[in-house]
Amino acid sequence: MNNIKIISIASLLILMYSNIALSQLNWKKVACGTEFSVALRSDGTLWSWGFNGNGQLGIDNTDTEYEPIQIGEDTNWIDITTGSVHCLAIKSDGTLWAWGLNGNGQLGTGNNISYYHPVQIGADTNWKTVSAGQAHSLAIKNDSSLWAWGFNLYGQLGLGNSNDKNTPTQVGNENTWIMISTGGGHSLSIKNDGSLWSWGANFTGQLGDSTITQSETPIQIGNEYSWCSIAAGFEFSVGLQSDNTLWTWGYNGNGQLGNSTTNQVNYPSQIGDSISWSTITAGSSYAFAITNDSTLYGWGYNYYGQLGTGDNIQQNNIIQIGTDNNWDCITAADGISSNGYIYGFHTIGLKSSKDVLCASGANYEGQLGDNTTYDSDIFNCNTGYLPNEIIDINPNPIVIFPNPGTDCINLTLYTDYNNSQFYLYDMSGRLVLQENIKQKH
Repeated sequence: MNNIKIISIASLLILMYSNIALSQLNWKKVACGTEFSVALRSDGTLWSWGFNGNGQLGIDNTDTEYEPIQIGEDTNWIDITTGSVHCLAIKSDGTLWAWGLNGNGQLGTGNNISYYHPVQIGADTNWKTVSAGQAHSLAIKNDSSLWAWGFNLYGQLGLGNSNDKNTPTQVGNENTWIMISTGGGHSLSIKNDGSLWSWGANFTGQLGDSTITQSETPIQIGNEYSWCSIAAGFEFSVGLQSDNTLWTWGYNGNGQLGNSTTNQVNYPSQIGDSISWSTITAGSSYAFAITNDSTLYGWGYNYYGQLGTGDNIQQNNIIQIGTDNNWDCITAADGISSNGYIYGFHTIGLKSSKDVLCASGANYEGQLGDNTTYDSDIFNCNTGYLPNEIIDINPNPIVIFPNPGTDCINLTLYTDYNNSQFYLYDMSGRLVLQENIKQKH
């Protein structure tokens, strides 16, 4: 025995392995803002890249980044969502955090000051899920209550008025909400009975109530109780019912409803012949869906190649993207309207290995994360690569005791590991400690 090292830790259960990868790192979730992206890793860290003029990358400056850069050093993030120019995230302790543009109070900090790094919103520790829109935010707490804040000109907060709010404010008094999605100026939600509700802007029928009249409070759409997933795009909406059928409604000038036309529809209308849809996303003026066999389909605006079809041709019909059947999830950029134009045209997805990011579309601000500014009309799946972390502990073993351990553990080395990296994982596979081993004689 050459040395012994004592490491102080807090209540950990330790697992040791021989000759295998101690951890398979992967990406758990990715979200696309207008010209930037944020992703969550399996080790609980957050990473961002792209345009950063309003601090939306959360890295304490306004520098544009062309490949993933870590946000702080915390390893307890569990959820992330991006609006057009702001971000919301939840930690494992149930706290809510926000950063980026805050001109309409969309961060929920009680002021209109933009923040370049994550700041905690209030003191509550029971936040469950969040969704960020163009300039407003929604969240659900563990008790299934619904909360809203930010821009409210069209009633998209659902509070019965058009006044902005810069702190989370409860929508009604029900505790029945289970899913939310925010668009450019409208909001969608599903209750625990499977009913669909919407509110906010409705100029193009995006609420789905067969009118073009905005609503400042949630209104039920239809009388079905079979909705299981929703995605609010810039001025349109996409939904899934429990029979795995796909539905769209709202603006359709760029084919984003996928119904073979460019005609606006102001009520949910089924599209496609497949009844095997499992995942949906809606962006600025285009959308995607994944089937149960993990095949990717897309439709809508495609000027920057964001559909990943290998061209820049608008698609008014649902078309298959490539031939791979290992897609796990997909996210399309949130849009923002400025001077009559809509911005936000990139896409990022994850395939089943989830150790690389697959990106397509606009890249003039580095939003694809591939360290270039070249647009891509196909999915480039070599960015954000996460290799396995491997420690070969044979034939020279490392012994940890006690195992499982609490408070303090002893690390005994039977050979010279001086200046080597030591990785410590808990039973969930989460990296909890990384240190250089320094020899003690």
